[in-house]
Amino acid sequence: MKASKFLRLKARFVQASEVIVEAAKEVSVVVEKAVKEIVEAEVAVEKVVEEVKEVVEEAKPIVEAPIEEVRPTKKKVVKDA
Repeated sequence: MKASKFLRLKARFVQASEVIVEAAKEVSVVVEKAVKEIVEAEVAVEKVVEEVKEVVEEAKPIVEAPIEEVRPTKKKVVKDA
């Protein structure tokens, strides 16, 4: 192989390596941003879940109240003759 051809191939290899390194850096930045967004979303979901649990606990007595009102009244139903 001639020296000039070898130097051209070497230059192309170096250039390709630089492109790969830059692409890897860009991918790394994108992945880091995605991970950060996922973590933020997870925290937001946890907050919403806690809020829903609180609302359910608050609503439970309201929903159960009519049931408790109906249970104690065990009157016989008299049919009209």
